[in-house]
Amino acid sequence: MTDLRATVEATGLILDLVRGSDVQRLVVQGDGVTIEVERSALPAASAARPSEAAPDAAAETTAGEPAEAVTAPLMGVFYQRPAPDQPPFVTVGQHVEAGEQVAIVEAMKMMNPVVAEHAGVVVRINVADGEVVEFEQPLMELGAVG
Repeated sequence: MTDLRATVEATGLILDLVRGSDVQRLVVQGDGVTIEVERSALPAASAARPSEAAPDAAAETTAGEPAEAVTAPLMGVFYQRPAPDQPPFVTVGQHVEAGEQVAIVEAMKMMNPVVAEHAGVVVRINVADGEVVEFEQPLMELGAVG
């Protein structure tokens, strides 16, 4: 008999892979288990509510430069802190370097680091601590260093 935990974890991985693709229907069979995934043609329209924003910060910085989004590497629970009793990785107004860890997304009991791809200043944090996020959902926005 197949382990239920392994099946659930495999299903989560399959969903993460399918979410970023054009695949509408997928059937995976093996070891006495069949996993079927079917996506509707409707786009996922879940707008994240800003949890923290700098005054006058939107999709552009004060210098008129477009902001760079830091996106979720996978679906899971967003955490701004390394531990509940620790300060957040970043706050609005803070400068970050490319490759710097700015958050965590927990998926299947694994803590996955979220790193900034570009250097910049945090102008907006789009999701609340502990909120479930989707694959490639914009978590925060970085403005140009200046």
